[in-house]
Amino acid sequence: MWEWLWQWIFPDQCLVCGQYGTPLCLHCGARCPAYTAAPPDCGADSVTIVYRYTGAMRHIILRLKYAKQPRLARVLGTLLAQATWPAWPHAVVVPIPGAPQRVAARGYDQAVLLAQQVATVRQMPMQTNLIRVRNTTAQAHLSRMQRQHNIKDAFVWQGGMAPATIILVDDICTTGATLREAIVVLRQAGATHVHVVVVARGTQHTPHASSGTHGGCVVCHEQRPLHG
Repeated sequence: MWEWLWQWIFPDQCLVCGQYGTPLCLHCGARCPAYTAAPPDCGADSVTIVYRYTGAMRHIILRLKYAKQPRLARVLGTLLAQATWPAWPHAVVVPIPGAPQRVAARGYDQAVLLAQQVATVRQMPMQTNLIRVRNTTAQAHLSRMQRQHNIKDAFVWQGGMAPATIILVDDICTTGATLREAIVVLRQAGATHVHVVVVARGTQHTPHASSGTHGGCVVCHEQRPLHG
């Protein structure tokens, strides 16, 4: 009710062109630069990255993460769900959990909200059994080696065996260190196929904190043979 009232008084505007009705209109969404480079080697069976972490897409992700605007997860989650990645049978959506301290300060976990929207649009089950058991330093300004050390042993799987096929969802990746560590845990818990789906990829030179195509915009698809 309150969100409807807030939207009636202060309707969303496209962050790029100012059009009312949505934080990112279809026209501007279609102009967000697609990610076309090779994906990080994170140990997944496939990696789908939709956008480059730049321009309007970077601005929206920053607003979602640092400006307490969780409704933006619906926009990004829908774009992620509508990207061209296969409907693997019996797959379960699993988000990369945020660091507990940052989630508590933010009031929500943006990756969980993204995963919820992906699961809703794709009509897939979702589990949040991948848990981050300790706080980690923000990765944005760390080197590759520092990231690997920082994220080591940060995740556990709770609640029995992991699903055989998992769609691992996150908002942004850079070197793939976080994804790699999570995938190790998922495989140890019983997952045989892990497919990564990420909104955007930045570089180690892209500033992460500061105050593409739509639909069939898939940009990066690295397929590996399925394990037996």
